[in-house]
Amino acid sequence: MTKQSTPVEPHATANAEEPAPAPVRRGPGRPRHADTEERAYRAVLELFGHRGWAGLSLDGVATHAGIGKSSIYLRWKDKRDLLLDALRDLERRYVTPEETEGMTLRDYLVAHATARANLYLGEHGPAISHLYSAALANPDEFQEIRQERISKGVLSLEDRVQRAVNDGELPPDTPTREFLDAIEGAILVHVLVSSPDTIEDMRAKIDDYVATLVDIQLRGVGAAV
Repeated sequence: MTKQSTPVEPHATANAEEPAPAPVRRGPGRPRHADTEERAYRAVLELFGHRGWAGLSLDGVATHAGIGKSSIYLRWKDKRDLLLDALRDLERRYVTPEETEGMTLRDYLVAHATARANLYLGEHGPAISHLYSAALANPDEFQEIRQERISKGVLSLEDRVQRAVNDGELPPDTPTREFLDAIEGAILVHVLVSSPDTIEDMRAKIDDYVATLVDIQLRGVGAAV
């Protein structure tokens, strides 16, 4: 007599599949990548620098940064907020020369103007340059950026120049704002009117250029150089 085998129930098989674990739900705004914000900041500054305000979008930033669109939209409601945060981050990393004991006004101005020039000539120089024209053309969108004075430049030296006037380092009738405008404007124009193939040469000679520029402005207001 042939012995019949006992059928094996499906649930008793050794290779039965385990139920798939439930997906982990992420909280609102939680980054998919640890460096999401850093990548978004870099992307928005690069795109703003190359395309300007009109060519900037959150979708474009997500694509350029290689991150999910949801990661962008969970953090920033529009491109203005993202650009503002990126500029704040850039400001935190911008190194402002400190005044040391015994430093002359000339040396202080040269240090700040050189740092400013290197910012224009640096990685995010195009974005900083576009900032001025965009703020002029879009006053409402850029009002907060104007108020916070995101781009620290030579114009932030007004107090130091005024102190120099009060201490007699500069003549009493020195027009502080105009004096600094001349330095800031000259640096900006110097960078903007130069062709891309001269940037490396400009970087190599920027220290001499800035020193000469500051000396010209100091002589122009009647200060001893």
